[in-house]
Amino acid sequence: MGFLHKSIIFSLTLFIIISILKPSGAIDCGGMNIASNITVDQHDKGAFQTIQAAIDSIKSPNDQWVKIHINAGTYM
Repeated sequence: MGFLHKSIIFSLTLFIIISILKPSGAIDCGGMNIASNITVDQHDKGAFQTIQAAIDSIKSPNDQWVKIHINAGTYM
């Protein structure tokens, strides 16, 4: 076997091993500990019409989870 062939086999083997051993899935961000919910909607069905306004409404410093729900739409 040539050097290139051995390198490819080694790389694929290493990739498979890392893929199997690496923990995957979502990280628990404390969904049960959400302190408040903010809804963004362009059609006045939420507390804010822009995402930036929703972010700006969160007081600093903040050590609580705040969920920002963004309703469907095109935000610019």
